[in-house]
Amino acid sequence: MSEAKTYPSDPVQLPLKTDELEPAPVEGCPGCTELANVRDRARAGGDMTTVTDCNVYMRRHPEGHQ
Repeated sequence: MSEAKTYPSDPVQLPLKTDELEPAPVEGCPGCTELANVRDRARAGGDMTTVTDCNVYMRRHPEGHQ
């Protein structure tokens, strides 16, 4: 049987997936166009949380657009 640890473990390092391609808006879809516009404005303002949210919403578009 092993000894119990009496000190914290090293932190877990998770990979950043910044090299993944962003979803492209589907031509002619007003929902995708608006999400792309919001994403562009958020990126220009340094709001990467909103950029990520827009990418998720675009991938999960109710019409199946990706």
